[in-house]
Amino acid sequence: MKLKLHETIARYLLGIIYLFGAVDGVLAIFFGMHITGKSNPASFHGVLQDTLFFWAFMKFIELIGALSLLLNYKPALGTALLTPISAVLCLFYLFDIHWYYAFTIVAVLNAVLLRAYWPSYRPMLDAYPMRGRRLPAPAPAQTLASGRPVGVAIAE
Repeated sequence: MKLKLHETIARYLLGIIYLFGAVDGVLAIFFGMHITGKSNPASFHGVLQDTLFFWAFMKFIELIGALSLLLNYKPALGTALLTPISAVLCLFYLFDIHWYYAFTIVAVLNAVLLRAYWPSYRPMLDAYPMRGRRLPAPAPAQTLASGRPVGVAIAE
């Protein structure tokens, strides 16, 4: 899939943002170093950091998604993995710490990538099992001059 220049730039920028977050998480988990600073333990972010099993899982998903975007290895999968994290991050930026510029950057970059990789997601959404199979419209019935439908046997 050939991407336009702005889509490639968005892929690299979002990959760098999430790679930084993953490295920050690894340093915090294993070495107690907080590049972005230690959060207040009573805040939403502080509770997430202190819930080690969730924080480690989220940072692992961030790392996989970031490497996927940066190395251009299945970037549609990387975008799909990072989209829920981006949604929560955007809500956090918007309502908790009021970083409107960070919200705008992450939301726009993610939207650009979702739009760029939409053809990759389309088959997955079209084959939704609850929707059922779309059958072709029935052909109009053909009748003979006698008024009997074609292909119907007459029992005599």
